[in-house]
Amino acid sequence: GDDARSEIILDPAGNVFVASCTQSSNFPVIGSSIQTRFGGGLQDGVILKFNGSLTSLLFSTLFGGNADDACFVAGINPVDGNLYVGGATASSTGLPGDKTGVLNPTYQGSIADGFVTILRNNGSAVIKTSYFGTGGIDLVYGLKFDRIGFPYIMGTSTGSWPVINAVYTNAGSKQFISKLRPDLSGFIYSTVFGTASAQPNISPI
Repeated sequence: GDDARSEIILDPAGNVFVASCTQSSNFPVIGSSIQTRFGGGLQDGVILKFNGSLTSLLFSTLFGGNADDACFVAGINPVDGNLYVGGATASSTGLPGDKTGVLNPTYQGSIADGFVTILRNNGSAVIKTSYFGTGGIDLVYGLKFDRIGFPYIMGTSTGSWPVINAVYTNAGSKQFISKLRPDLSGFIYSTVFGTASAQPNISPI
C-alpha cells in the first residue's frame, strides 16, 4: 500500500490514532460499524484508535468506496474533539459519510480525488465527507487545525486547483493549501504554491 503516507496522531487524552490503508481481506474491524467490509478495488483506507499504552485497540474501521482508497493524514478538531481524516480516493461511489451541504458531494474526475471525512472520535459514526478535486489527479497529504477549529489541507493536483480569497498565489503551480469551513461546506481561502509546471514538482510529506 501507500506505506510512506500514513500518519499517527494523539488526542488530548493521549489516545493514539492511525490513518493508513490496507490490501488485507481479513483486516480486523473492532468497535465500529462505519465500514466492516472492503468497499471495492484492491485497497481501502483504514482508521484505528488505540489507548495511550497501545495495549488496547479501541476501534478500527475500513474506509473506502467502489475503487481504491487511502487515508494519509488525520487531525483532532480542538473545539469539538471530532476526528478529521484526509487522503485520496478513486471511488466515485460508496465513500462513507453524509455529503449533504459539503463543498464537493460527488467525484470530480480523473484517477484520484482528495477527500476529507469527519468522524466521531470514538468511531461510532461518520459525520460528513467531501471530495476535494479537479479534473486532474488530486491528493490530500496534509491536514492541520488552527486553535479555533478551522481545518487546513495541503496536497498536490495535476488540475486547476481553485484560487479563492488568496493574497498569495503562483499561477500554474501544482501544490495547494486551503483553509476549510469546519463543516466542509466551502473554502475560507485556497491557493497554489511552488513553480509553474505541468505536474506537481514538490512532494509534501
